[in-house]
Amino acid sequence: MKYFLFLDYDGTLTPIVKRPELAILSKKRKVILKKLSRSPKLTIAIISGRKLADVKKTVGLNNIYYAGNHGFEISGPGIKLVHPKAQKYKPYLKQIAAKLKKSLKNISGIIIEDKDLCLSLHYRLAKSKDLKKIKTIFNRTIKPLKKHVKITFGKKILEVRPKINWHKGKAVLWLFKKLSQNKKDIPIYIGDDQTDEDAFKALRKKGLTIRVGKSKGSRAQQCLKDIDSVYTFLLSMLK
Repeated sequence: MKYFLFLDYDGTLTPIVKRPELAILSKKRKVILKKLSRSPKLTIAIISGRKLADVKKTVGLNNIYYAGNHGFEISGPGIKLVHPKAQKYKPYLKQIAAKLKKSLKNISGIIIEDKDLCLSLHYRLAKSKDLKKIKTIFNRTIKPLKKHVKITFGKKILEVRPKINWHKGKAVLWLFKKLSQNKKDIPIYIGDDQTDEDAFKALRKKGLTIRVGKSKGSRAQQCLKDIDSVYTFLLSMLK
């Protein structure tokens, strides 16, 4: 029997910060992940909304699995996947990104992150008085292309994805089926945001699901108070 640890990145392994590039994994915490990755009873996968190349570079471990763009791209030892239907949506995402950059250029505190297969609009740094305007412009920009994309919400993030029935939950089930060789293997998913709810739902009857932070209304079975509690839990897996 093995445990399969599926871990979100931002808000789970590192604190939520003002800019995505500032979410750096500390040396101490990276050592913990490295020890976990070497355990024969564990398999680790990082399941992130970040672009695959970004999350791989940020975590920096070679012998684990990664899912980027909410699972639209996956890689790891012996595995490489880009969702076959996602590529055709790239022109729509590029079009939306260009329009948003133009429409929002006079509003400060906006970060538009073109992740190739997905698009994120971060407004954590924006002024409160501008939030309504930002969301109005966002919705107006998306409207003509709504049949091609779907919108999801995170912590101070608006996200645009291909209109495909695929998300973190589907990606985790795909990976678990691909990697697990024993019916007694147990998947464990830890995440903190709305996008992790798809994984909580997918694994609810298969393993253990844990929400970091407030758990009211969450599909997760358990909760951990904060990121420090996450690492306390992870260290317990090494005993």
